[in-house]
Amino acid sequence: MSKARIHIVTDGQDPLLDQVPPLFDDLHSSMSGHGMHATLAPDGARIWTEGVRRGVERFGRLVLAEQDGVVVGFTYGVVKLAPDYLGGALLGHWTHLYVVPDQRRSGVAQALTTALHDWFDRKGVKATECEVVHENLLSQRFVRSLGYRPELFRFRRPA
Repeated sequence: MSKARIHIVTDGQDPLLDQVPPLFDDLHSSMSGHGMHATLAPDGARIWTEGVRRGVERFGRLVLAEQDGVVVGFTYGVVKLAPDYLGGALLGHWTHLYVVPDQRRSGVAQALTTALHDWFDRKGVKATECEVVHENLLSQRFVRSLGYRPELFRFRRPA
């Protein structure tokens, strides 16, 4: 693995959080390049980060990869309940993963997701869900390597 260190954000005032919005913007730009049509709202990365800041460790977990004080990747997930008609079990929802281009294929993504999945395990989730943009074949291979299997397709019809 690279020299990146895994850092769990446990405090909404963590100064490393200030480095996340540009990475979030890059993530959404990348997803757009792989066929995602939903667009980020103006200032959407800051809005998302502020929501994470308010709910960190209560509603979700933010895991950062940091190297020499610079955030080089992040992943985020939340615990939610399945609907009652599906048994109401605790589910993990892995919502985001991003690693800067020069750190890809170095083990950073694996380390980030391992830290998040360990948290899901400690929370007692029965299954974890994630979404991958349909044209991002590299990400599809990565999540399959972690034991994920396709279940649903999401379709979007513009208004």
